[in-house]
Amino acid sequence: MFVDIVCTGRADIVLALDESTSIVENNPNRDNWYQRMLGFAVSIVRAFSISPDLTQIGILKFSDSARVSFFLNRYRSSANVIAAIKRLNISLGNTNIADALRMARTQLFSRQNGARTDVPKILILITDGTANINVPMTIPEADATKAAGVQIFSVGIGSDIKVAQLRAIATMRSYFYFATNFTTLNNVLQRLLNNSCGIVVTVPTEPSTTTTTITGPPDPLPPGM
Repeated sequence: MFVDIVCTGRADIVLALDESTSIVENNPNRDNWYQRMLGFAVSIVRAFSISPDLTQIGILKFSDSARVSFFLNRYRSSANVIAAIKRLNISLGNTNIADALRMARTQLFSRQNGARTDVPKILILITDGTANINVPMTIPEADATKAAGVQIFSVGIGSDIKVAQLRAIATMRSYFYFATNFTTLNNVLQRLLNNSCGIVVTVPTEPSTTTTTITGPPDPLPPGM
């Protein structure tokens, strides 16, 4: 369904993955995490040219607090990034979006941990819930992250999200995406890739190439819309 590489260029991309308990409630095999959440992350990685000179990928997970899974300069190929993602376990807990935003800005996008000063910085935050820890700092942390030059995309899954919150976190209104449930999560992938690829710095080749544009059906309406 998806072209493996649709975006050749330079960027530092961080994926912030919600690992709260609600992800796997009533989901005994934890497919929502191991198949759908991690599969979505893998699909994003496959769309970019991964190397130290092109696009770098870092991962953090968040529940009661945020934790670095790996920094931008840890893996130097798509295969290694994908293998690392497939090894990620889920820790469970609440939803501390503020800490995820803070950690992305201060640690994942720091020069000491591999972030580059001359490439676009993209944060893709994926959650199935609403912030319920450190709530007053959620939007201020998002604003600070955007002020630091990071483009934020937010993906909300299911009826427990707060649309206004995730739209406020995203850099632009069109950078918020909604999936009705984990089974339909991949339905937002095409539009997410189109917009995020539009930010990436194109690297000229001989002969010159153009980025493949992918399209799909519109997102379903979020709850209450």
